[in-house]
Amino acid sequence: MATYSTLGITLLVRKYKGTGRVVSFYTPTRGKVEAVAQGIGRPASKLAAAVELFTLSKLMFAEGRDLDRLIQVEVIEAHYALRQDMTRLAYASYIAELTAKTCEPDHPLPGLFERLAATYSALCDALDPELVLWSYLMRLFQAHGLAPDLEVCCRCRAALSGDGWYVPADAGLVCGGCRPRENAMLLSAEARGTVQSIQRMPPDKLGRLSLGDEARGQIRRFIDAHTDHQFGVETKSRKFIRQLRGTNGRL
Repeated sequence: MATYSTLGITLLVRKYKGTGRVVSFYTPTRGKVEAVAQGIGRPASKLAAAVELFTLSKLMFAEGRDLDRLIQVEVIEAHYALRQDMTRLAYASYIAELTAKTCEPDHPLPGLFERLAATYSALCDALDPELVLWSYLMRLFQAHGLAPDLEVCCRCRAALSGDGWYVPADAGLVCGGCRPRENAMLLSAEARGTVQSIQRMPPDKLGRLSLGDEARGQIRRFIDAHTDHQFGVETKSRKFIRQLRGTNGRL
């Protein structure tokens, strides 16, 4: 039986035949890998550590007909802080779930593994974890070839200056002259400039940015709308984020 080794980050886990689990990993060389980990429910399992969500590990798999089998692990970074804080847990779970649902096995997206690892590292102690979440989502759009153009109007192609409006049906921003009467979301100059900064900056440097509540709300609506329009997937973790936000206001 052929085997292979790779780095991987744990995204999702579901039960499988008693004490087994089916685990989704994201890897740099194979994209998403779904593998069976046997005996995870047993106290002495040597594989259990790598099945904890968000963990970065060195993994060895045996290739299978339908699912590969996890046979050896070496944990590199467990990212404990992401499981000890409700806000960080919510954002980390959303990143993991959306990555697992939008990426395909054996189809690695260039640079996405490295960005995922950097995002989880930054999310552990970020002063504003929502900025780190947005940074990853914008990178995920780009990796799939679905990133919105923030520089020019998607209708007339004129350069944008100042405010823009996001139109979900166009999956991009329009200028004031092309703005439709309905279904257009304002993205102010402050909000648009912040998103552009988020796209340029590494995740661990995002704490340098400051953002007003109005612009934050605009960016949140813009990114949620673009996610829904381009990916069209339901995620339990985003519903959980909305519940937390409804209870506490801003996470």
